[in-house]
Amino acid sequence: MAFLAIGIVTLLLTSFMIAYYGYLFKNTDHDVSFFLSVGIISIVMNLFTNMSAGAAVLSVVYLVVALVFLGVGFAIDLNGSIAFYTSIGGWFKRVFATDTLLWTLLSFILSPVGIILFFVFYNSNHERALLCGKAGLWGLLIELLLLWAILGLVSGINSVGAVATAAL
Repeated sequence: MAFLAIGIVTLLLTSFMIAYYGYLFKNTDHDVSFFLSVGIISIVMNLFTNMSAGAAVLSVVYLVVALVFLGVGFAIDLNGSIAFYTSIGGWFKRVFATDTLLWTLLSFILSPVGIILFFVFYNSNHERALLCGKAGLWGLLIELLLLWAILGLVSGINSVGAVATAAL
């Protein structure tokens, strides 16, 4: 069970790493395509690792890769890295503004509702419509990834149980 927690933390860190190197790719002159490629491969491999109960130790390897690559970004471009981390504050403040926080949470947690709210608010409040639509799409993506990971874990645990039963 500890490896499942490590796998989930690794998914979050790897996703953050991809966003970080995407920012550096877009806003600096450095070629960080290698780091983006490794990040995408790492996130896919971590999802498959989380699905198979027998190879869960690899989640620790992917966690170390994500942490090392987050640190390497500072060596590539210190100013770009600082700009990325300072830009998060403005994004966080804008997304979690008190007047739209409930709409964002509702749209994220109940993603079909967020997508419907996009169409409801599109003509009357375009900014709120975009906020609800984006939160609904992100919520749907994360819910599908969690469903994939949970179903993979259940099938991995069942296959390990079937092998253990067959060995007896």
